[in-house]
Amino acid sequence: MVLVAVIICFLVLGAALTWYLLRFDQGKKEPVGYLWAAFGLGIVGMVAAVFLEGWLIPARDLSLVVRQPYSVVLLASLAVGAIEESAKFLPTAVLVYKRKFFRSHVDGIIFFAIAGLAFGIPENILYSIQFGATTGLQRLLLDPIFHASTTVMVGYFLSRAKVDHEPLFKTGLALLAAIVLHGLYDFGLFSSNPYLAMMSVLITALLAVGLFLLFFRAKQLDRQDGLVVVGVNNYCRHCGVVNPEHYLFCTHCGAHA
Repeated sequence: MVLVAVIICFLVLGAALTWYLLRFDQGKKEPVGYLWAAFGLGIVGMVAAVFLEGWLIPARDLSLVVRQPYSVVLLASLAVGAIEESAKFLPTAVLVYKRKFFRSHVDGIIFFAIAGLAFGIPENILYSIQFGATTGLQRLLLDPIFHASTTVMVGYFLSRAKVDHEPLFKTGLALLAAIVLHGLYDFGLFSSNPYLAMMSVLITALLAVGLFLLFFRAKQLDRQDGLVVVGVNNYCRHCGVVNPEHYLFCTHCGAHA
């Protein structure tokens, strides 16, 4: 029963976070089909990461190498971080970056949060089934939205590149930061060192808080740019007709207000 409850909690948390982000998005709603596509790509990325890790990292289960030198554990952890962060981010980035609907900062939060959840929730459920309810409870308390948080960090900078025309190398740096944080998180858990384990707890807590802070920041930037149905878009920038209801698209000419 405990295992079933843990699995339900993972599913409910994922659904709740997705609902929250979509519910409080004040811009043009994202195409549902592409949201499901991002979800599917997250699952595909998870499966691909499992195969890549098994192929490229012989001791994929880091718990088997805890007695090795810290350098070995750290390198293996960073390799896992590189594989998993790339597998989560790159497919969805290819899917949405050139699309016309990907034109607000919040889009960078929503699409990549969904991809991260689709990667992390099945992974957590599989770990819970394989290693038992105790492991599931530990992961539920420690990292229920870890994968969503790291991917959102990179997705936010991708949206800045698209909307604000910032250089893409910043997105690359954000991906590198996500890889390093992911690697340090795994390293702390498998190091058998309580102080390093506390580092992992701190990383996952800060990333979870960071997800919401980036969401609020993205909403603020969208309001400043007139990309929301409330805020500064008081008139149409194309035909000049007053837009008192703050619609995203002008009711007179149909253009983006």
